[in-house]
Amino acid sequence: MSPFDHKIRGLPSVIDTIGEDGFPAALLEFIRDWADFDSAVIMAYPEASALRVIHNELHAGDQHGFGGAYRDGLWLLSPLYLSAKAGVRGFFHILDIAPANFRDSDYYALYYSSNGVRDHTGFLIESGDGSPVAISLERTSALRAFSSKDKSALAAIAPTVAALVRKQWPTPLDPGESPEVSLHRQVQAVLQKFGSSVLTPRELQVVQLVLKGYPSKESARQLGISNQTEQVHRKNIYQKLGLSSHNQLFSLFFDALAEPSQATGDPLASLLPDSVST
Repeated sequence: MSPFDHKIRGLPSVIDTIGEDGFPAALLEFIRDWADFDSAVIMAYPEASALRVIHNELHAGDQHGFGGAYRDGLWLLSPLYLSAKAGVRGFFHILDIAPANFRDSDYYALYYSSNGVRDHTGFLIESGDGSPVAISLERTSALRAFSSKDKSALAAIAPTVAALVRKQWPTPLDPGESPEVSLHRQVQAVLQKFGSSVLTPRELQVVQLVLKGYPSKESARQLGISNQTEQVHRKNIYQKLGLSSHNQLFSLFFDALAEPSQATGDPLASLLPDSVST
């Protein structure tokens, strides 16, 4: 018997369920034979509509955060979404697609560490119509982090996983939804102007990096300034926006996304108290 026989035993089941509701669960079981995980979710990022959760097998500790902050808007700033929209495809490990020192970032503290996620890997692939699909695989503290062997095994089956997904979803995942402005462009537009009525140009750069998941040291490196200067900018940003925590900063960004679209101007103009915005 080949040492790989037990690992491909789930493949016929996946093929048999193509076009059926049982496909996502069968696909995850096939992947699990190559590298174990205890939490997973399959999501799609249609071009002009909201996040679509195709299949949810997240562990209990992750359900609250995923159903709350993440689904409320945090996904728009996630390394998965930003990488998918930048054209990244194939197998990924979170530290390969996230900013350097990601585990020190406000984003990591807000979602990963609070939900008990120890390690994160998966696939960014395309459905038949070209829209990105994320297969997110997580390990909690009940398992060790993904080893080099695990990651090599998952990378090896990435073409097979991609081919199966294209067969399962050959047509648009959200047919009929075609807003004039895509959600991705809306996010980028809000990021560019977020706080522009009260923040300096340098503070705008800092807050954009914070929202994209850059920790303080990496933000400073990106901007060519000292870590101490970057920390001063962060303090000034929070003071000017009337905030006291990173949770409030992300919540304010989500509120700005919900505001009516503005061609120019700060999306926070109608959200900040007069004493802050003037």
